[in-house]
Amino acid sequence: MLLDQAPIPLYHQLKSILEAKIRSQEYKGKGRFPPEAELCKQFNISRITVRQALSELQKAGLVYRERGKGTFVTEGAELKRPVLKGSIEDLIAAAKGTKIKILSYGEIDTPQEISDDPRIARSGRVFRLEMIRLIARDPQGYSVVYFPHTLGKTISREEFKDNTEIITFVEEKLATKAHHADQTIGVETADKLLAKHLAVKLKAPLLTIRRDYYTTKGSLMFIGKTHFRPDRFKYEIELTRT
Repeated sequence: MLLDQAPIPLYHQLKSILEAKIRSQEYKGKGRFPPEAELCKQFNISRITVRQALSELQKAGLVYRERGKGTFVTEGAELKRPVLKGSIEDLIAAAKGTKIKILSYGEIDTPQEISDDPRIARSGRVFRLEMIRLIARDPQGYSVVYFPHTLGKTISREEFKDNTEIITFVEEKLATKAHHADQTIGVETADKLLAKHLAVKLKAPLLTIRRDYYTTKGSLMFIGKTHFRPDRFKYEIELTRT
């Protein structure tokens, strides 16, 4: 089966096909997923494209991987899950009135938490930006931003100002707009580092948001993860009946 050579990235097309097979239970929960080599041959695509698609399915909670054994369908993955949508313009607008304080910027080995994405793990190195977002001089959130190596090496710490908006900053660097972002929301508790930077008690609950930004062609722009103080950040969504 050949994928359509359309503006939609091949990995996204493959992800949609595989997701449909999971939803229809052609691939059942706890069942082993076809090997990467088999998917490459079936769809006449590269291994990197297959890995990108599997990475997207994993982030969506539809599959999981076991080292040395392969990829498996998550139990209950066929059940319909709500998808909440917003706009990148909303994110940019939400940052208005806040300031950032840069703590560090530099090249590091790709950390485990993002190494599952082949688009950022290829070089084995990424650039890491550590910062605090402030409201009226008080900490609202602690952020870590990961830039692919090819982009990060073109950026210097001095380029970041207290009013820098990361999305538009990266768009200007790459001369392209962010097309979409995948967002994951969770809850974590403050360790010593977070407690210090956010001025909260150890083990205080924090709202955690990770966003992976992509271009129209599916290229990864950057990954950002922020721990927010819930008393200084509220996440509101307007739900309407379709």
